[in-house]
Amino acid sequence: MKLSLFDLHCDTSGEMLRQTQALADNSLAVSLNKATVFERYIQVMAHWTQYSMSEEEAWNEFLAMINNLKKDPSVTAGTACISTACPDANHVPTLLLAVEDARILNNKIERVDQLYQMGVRILTPLWKGDTCIGGSHDTENGLTHFGKSALERAVGLGMIPDISHASRASAEEIFAIAKAHGRPVIASHSNAHAVCPVSRNLWDDQIRALLDSDGLIGLNLYTAFLTPDGNASAKDILPHIEHFLSLGAEKHLALGCDMDGCRLPDDIPDLAALPRLAELLLQHNYSEELVADLFYNNAYAFASQYLK
Repeated sequence: MKLSLFDLHCDTSGEMLRQTQALADNSLAVSLNKATVFERYIQVMAHWTQYSMSEEEAWNEFLAMINNLKKDPSVTAGTACISTACPDANHVPTLLLAVEDARILNNKIERVDQLYQMGVRILTPLWKGDTCIGGSHDTENGLTHFGKSALERAVGLGMIPDISHASRASAEEIFAIAKAHGRPVIASHSNAHAVCPVSRNLWDDQIRALLDSDGLIGLNLYTAFLTPDGNASAKDILPHIEHFLSLGAEKHLALGCDMDGCRLPDDIPDLAALPRLAELLLQHNYSEELVADLFYNNAYAFASQYLK
């Protein structure tokens, strides 16, 4: 079958800047050349800033990443485009912008509007530890007062909140804010805690809340989130898929591979190798419809409804 791909998370933009690499052809896991294996290609570009930086240093690095991506030769030439909405199905490879770790706001609420004006439409507010936004997955703390205000503003503007990396307390508050605005919540790159019990994976109550919000779950290929010992191959994603399906996620399951941001399975080292996952699913008697939904259709339907 001819595949299309809508991937909810990669860290390629930051690596492009740090390693001075272009989008079209590079040594990274994600490139336009590697994406030619897909009929249509939509990629959420997450912008993560190094935790060792101060909030203000991280804000400046974020600006540098965004500017670098917008000036990439493929973008300026029109062989790839940056969009704020779900593109026409026959469009060129399309990039959607996300922020991962909103501590870059540094208690400045006006920066939420700046992100929106720059084209950011997906906000992963947390990453690690306690920040001006609140508690991440490795804490028990919820959102700060500023974090609640920032999420209220972001969701009100039309951004999609993402609970990947959030603590259970922060996630619960993010769900409440989104529900008050009638908006969905996603987990852009998280697997099932019931299968691999690490703090970054989703508990069953969170999965149900995501489905109730009409949200999306992006399967993460990071080996440490696939198996407890981290020695994972592509087949180790199957128990996660089965668990999500058992909870009714057929039309809410997508890919959030986390390429260029994690250790990938040896048999899926980059974007060009991702069709091997589809082949594996078909070999295990998953239907072509489910594979197409997982790779593209579910995320495309979601974005068509909620990204404007």
